[in-house]
Amino acid sequence: MRMTLGMTEYSSKPLPPARRIALEALYRCLESRLDIQATLDAALSATKVDPRDAGLATEIAYGYLRHKGRLEYVLSRFLKDPGKLPPKMRLAMGVAAYEMIFLDKIPAYASVDWAVEFSKSKPGARLSGLFNAVLRRVSELGETAHDPDYYGKDASGPEFLTRWFSCPQWITDMWRRAYGEVDALAYLEAQLKPPALGINLFGHPEAEDIFTELAALPEVLDIEGMSFALPPGTSFEEEPEPPLARQSFAARQIIEQLAPTSWPEPVWDACAGRGGKTRILREKDIATFASDIHRGRLAALNRELPDVQTFEANAATAKPPRRPGTVLLDLPCSGLGVLSRRPDTKWKRTPRDLDELIKLQAEILDNAAIQVKQKGKIAVITCTLNPDENEGLVTAFLATHPGATLEKSWSTPPDSPLNEFFYGALISLG
Repeated sequence: MRMTLGMTEYSSKPLPPARRIALEALYRCLESRLDIQATLDAALSATKVDPRDAGLATEIAYGYLRHKGRLEYVLSRFLKDPGKLPPKMRLAMGVAAYEMIFLDKIPAYASVDWAVEFSKSKPGARLSGLFNAVLRRVSELGETAHDPDYYGKDASGPEFLTRWFSCPQWITDMWRRAYGEVDALAYLEAQLKPPALGINLFGHPEAEDIFTELAALPEVLDIEGMSFALPPGTSFEEEPEPPLARQSFAARQIIEQLAPTSWPEPVWDACAGRGGKTRILREKDIATFASDIHRGRLAALNRELPDVQTFEANAATAKPPRRPGTVLLDLPCSGLGVLSRRPDTKWKRTPRDLDELIKLQAEILDNAAIQVKQKGKIAVITCTLNPDENEGLVTAFLATHPGATLEKSWSTPPDSPLNEFFYGALISLG
C-alpha cells in the first residue's frame, strides 16, 4: 500500500519478520548499550515468530555485529557522509549489506527490496533512491567484498586490521603489543567466527543415552566429563526435554586446568552467574555454595541446581554464611576473549572501562583473601584477552599479600578451535 502526503511518498509495507526483529534488537543493543542476546530475546518474545524467522534474525544480528566494521567500510566507499544518515536507517543499510555479502541463500534483490521499502518509512527523508543506488553498488562487488586487498586501499597496517577484522583499533593494537603479531592475528580471526557449541549433560534425566549418542558423532571437537564441544552452528532436529544445558566448553577447560578436585572444600563460587561453573563442581561432587550480585541469574541457578545453597551478594564486600576452603572467582571482565559469543562487546567497551574493571577485580580478590580459610585457595578466571586483567592482576595481588603464591596459571591456546579464550590462575594462601 502506498500513500502520498504532499510531495512525500512512503510505504506501509511491513518489514519481513526476521529483519524487523534483527533491526529492533540491534538498534536497542547499539544505541542503549544493552546485551544483544537480551534485546533479541525481548524482540522474539514480543510476538509469535516462526522458528525459521527466529533463526534468521539471530544469524543476522550476530553476523552483523561480528562484521560491522567491515560493512561500514564497504558502505563508506559509496556514501559521501554515512554519519548524516539517521542511525536506524544507517543500521538498515548495513544489515542489508551484510545479507548481500555474507548470506548466500538470500538473493541480493530481496535484500535491496526490503531495505528500500524500509527507507520510505521516514517521511520527508527521500532515502529510497540513495538506498537503491548504494546497495546495488554493494551487490556488484561480488567476491571483491571478500578480498583483503579491497580493505587495504590507502590504509596503514593498523587501519587495515581494523577494517578487515572488524575490530576497533584500540583492541587490535593492544593484542599486537601484548601477544605478538601471530597470536594477535589468531585472536582476530577467531572473533569473526561463531563459537563452538558447548553442552553439559550433568543433571539431565536422559544424560546417559544422550552422552552415548553425542560421543558417537564424528564431528565432536572434544569431550570432558559430561561436557561436549561441537562445531559452531550445530543444531538438533529435535531438542530433548528438558532442553540441554548450553555451556562454553572453553569455560569447562579452564576449570579443569585448575584441578578443582584438589581445592579445599567447601568452594564458594562468588561470581556464579547462572551457575555454569557451579554445575561443573557439582558434577565432581565438590561441596559448593554460590552467590551473585544479580538476583535473576541466581534464580536461574536455583532452577537448574536446586541443591546448591545460594545468596545474593556483591563479591567485593560479601561475607559468606560459612568460611570457604576455596573461593572461585569468575571475575567481571572486559570479555575480549569471548567476542565470538558476544560480538556487541567490542563496539561498547572502551579503554576506560578496563581501568574500572581492574579496580573492581582487585577489590573482589582482596575480599576473597579475607574470607577464605587459612591456607585456602583462590581460583581466578576471566574470559578476556588483556594482560592487565589477567597476569597483571594476579601479579599485583601477590605483591600485596605476603605468603600468597601462584600455584598454576593457564590460558586457552590461540589456535583453539573453540573460538573462545579464557585465563585462569590458582593462588594458594599461606
